Amino acid sequence: MTRLNRLIVAIMLICALFVGASAVFAEPASATLDPFLYPPYPGSASQSSIFDHTSPNYSYDDQRIVTFNGHKAFKECPVPPPAGARPPGGVCDAGYNIYWSYSLGDWVSYNGHDGIDYGISYRPIYAAADADQVIYAGWWNPQDHSSNVGIYVRLHHPNGYTSLYGHMSSVAVQTCTTPGCVYLSHGEMLGISGTTGNSTGPHLHFQVRNTISKVVDPYGWSGSGADPWSYNQPQSLWVTYPALIYYGAEILPSGGPLAYPAPVTGGFVIDDGSEGFTESPANCWSVTSTSSATNGAMRHVKPRLSTPNCTATWGFPSNAALGVYEVYIRIPAIKATSQGAVYTLHHAGENDQVVINQNVFPNNFYVTDGWVYAGKYHFTGDGSEYVQLTNRTHDQPGDVGDLDLGADSIRFVLLGDATPTPPQIVTVTPSLTRTPSRTPTHTFTPTITRTPTASRTPTNTRTYTPTRTSTFTRTPSNTPTASFTPTVSKTPTASRTPTASRTPTNTRTYTPTRTATFTRTPSNTPTASFTPTASKTPTASRTPTASRTPTNTRTYTPTRTPTFTRTATSTRTSTYTPTASRTPTASRTATSSRTPTNTRTPTSTRTPRPTATPSYTEVHVYFVDAARYNAGTPPYDVFGKRWAPSNALYTTVLAEYFKGPGLVEKNDYGWIALYNGYTGYSKLEVVNGIARVYLKGTCDHSGAAYTIADLLRANLKQFSAIQYVKIYENNVTQDPDGQSDSIPACLQVVSP
Repeated sequence: MTRLNRLIVAIMLICALFVGASAVFAEPASATLDPFLYPPYPGSASQSSIFDHTSPNYSYDDQRIVTFNGHKAFKECPVPPPAGARPPGGVCDAGYNIYWSYSLGDWVSYNGHDGIDYGISYRPIYAAADADQVIYAGWWNPQDHSSNVGIYVRLHHPNGYTSLYGHMSSVAVQTCTTPGCVYLSHGEMLGISGTTGNSTGPHLHFQVRNTISKVVDPYGWSGSGADPWSYNQPQSLWVTYPALIYYGAEILPSGGPLAYPAPVTGGFVIDDGSEGFTESPANCWSVTSTSSATNGAMRHVKPRLSTPNCTATWGFPSNAALGVYEVYIRIPAIKATSQGAVYTLHHAGENDQVVINQNVFPNNFYVTDGWVYAGKYHFTGDGSEYVQLTNRTHDQPGDVGDLDLGADSIRFVLLGDATPTPPQIVTVTPSLTRTPSRTPTHTFTPTITRTPTASRTPTNTRTYTPTRTSTFTRTPSNTPTASFTPTVSKTPTASRTPTASRTPTNTRTYTPTRTATFTRTPSNTPTASFTPTASKTPTASRTPTASRTPTNTRTYTPTRTPTFTRTATSTRTSTYTPTASRTPTASRTATSSRTPTNTRTPTSTRTPRPTATPSYTEVHVYFVDAARYNAGTPPYDVFGKRWAPSNALYTTVLAEYFKGPGLVEKNDYGWIALYNGYTGYSKLEVVNGIARVYLKGTCDHSGAAYTIADLLRANLKQFSAIQYVKIYENNVTQDPDGQSDSIPACLQVVSP
């Protein structure tokens, strides 16, 4: 070989290596990415903060924000001003990296934001997509509760993407180490939202990362020109948009609301005073009476950060059947202020842990009775299983001495039987059987189907009965089938898998591993296309709806509901051939505004409608700017935003005030609440425009001119239905009947 030829070959090899490396490290083509996300919460949320397409990395030097549909917001008002509405007062910077958009005529938040903020208060959080790993669940920093996203969950999805759910108040899933270590169906409850971490009020921070770990906007990019964030995909990742309510410009699209989980009833309740409860050492917990606890009594102890020296244990009931159970932990309204209570669940030979911010439960939102969902677990009933709480907590060093750790009761609710070693790997193989017309049919045959149930009670055959799941009969076709039709395949693992109502039938062959994944084996027969069916629709077991896809979000469903029959082929596998249509369908059509299908038509009779959803309203909670208050430079009042049930606005505002500012409001903004010796209120009456507040505690005026009375008036008079506020101490106020405000004599400012 000549020197020239050797040089040419060397160059070709280098180019080949470069191309190969590029293929390895490059993000897969976005055109092949199918939508895979579902709403991560029930009900409707406010549109709070969007993904900033210019710098989603919390850098602010560019001084602008770009939304997913190309609207721009500026810190410095452009000169000359662009077309559109000008900002109020001529200032484009509202502070806190919130800028004005001329094209939207509204404020946009916020510069550098790397996710979507949904305004919700202490609601269930759902897995937005099927997941094969819980990368993390717990505090971002157990010793610093104001850092980053506080209590959060990060999931890994089979397509390589990850999703994060931040600022939560409790978690109900556990960390595991590698993809495939767990199977979570989309819509499974991950915990309860909150306002932990660097947060100014209750909301969900939702973040998505792609296969190379770059944050992306789940709403895609529909603006003119190239996306400023080059790592982002152009299409929306939502199968169904989350439901939104707007208090300004409608930036993000909205879908229909999902239903809330059904209220918990029944089950086995183990109280701290019942036979199944033990403490070690004896009498290390103090006993207190309260109506907010089961049977009127609870226990409490001082938390600590070092080795625990006091333990409470609730045994799994000895008379309970083996199976998968939902576990609920009751948090009393008093003597339970720890922000990092750690519960250990010992079941089926394994230990799992969940963390709960006791300080925010119960509340006026979702957890009104104190029962906090802690996940789904397989119990064998061998007599050694339990839930345990020690006085070692994840509290901040500066706060732990002022807190109390509460212990009350545990509820175990049976969902159904579960196999001791459930299957994890499903190998999908092609069937070699042919149709009577001698035309080969390419049909993928899962060796194990995993059909979710809609019942908490197992059937006599230890197999759940599907009630709302569309599957397919195996009927020969005269033409080649054009679809890879997966069945509903949701199987829980023996542990860490918060899916309990998905037990394989007793006719399947279990594999010994614990990974729920699909392996597609090449077929010897011609292929056509891959068409997901409506079997992506889970049933209702602690899930929002049977389909988790609201009907008013333009979601297409099949016009026929095939049935499920068990007929093994000669290869001892099940062959799935849809009978509803003889023509191929377009794959993964999320909404009618995207790629319409050829054979699917919308139907109002096949998709279960979500139940009615409570309405929430944004309210202000007024506090005091400590710096201005101490310097004597009014105005002293400042406000934070909260979300309140529309039927409990007044009581929610008062409850939020007496809880005090959030961590960021207190630590970063320097806000305080004034109490003047009062500890709360016993009663609120609003009649004919007059609000009467009956305070609890002993007045401590200290001669201050600005008191709790000023803040209570500000909090209640934000509502147009309230003109006057009368504040009572020991049922006495200075002017109980007049058309005016009134305060107790103790709070009266006495002139010198």
